[in-house]
Amino acid sequence: MDIKQSISFSAQLQSADNTPFANFNGSVDESAVPSVNYYISNQDVYRANTKLFRDSLTTFQNTVFDAADKKATELASQASDTTVTTGETDVK
Repeated sequence: MDIKQSISFSAQLQSADNTPFANFNGSVDESAVPSVNYYISNQDVYRANTKLFRDSLTTFQNTVFDAADKKATELASQASDTTVTTGETDVK
């Protein structure tokens, strides 16, 4: 069995009067590759809140990308900690 690991993110954006109008989903896979998607569920509220939407999308993307960067750093650290024996000399 091959089990895949990922980190998931989700958020629901609401207007000032608490009307939901957009959903954000994101993930970082085991190779540190990010994915971000959004769905606008109420176009009228979206049109009245485009600045809020764009600011929130940027914040959401940055959160996912920061997690991807952290995962990439962890993977690079794990790779550099691997020692290979080549006979007389250990190569790190």
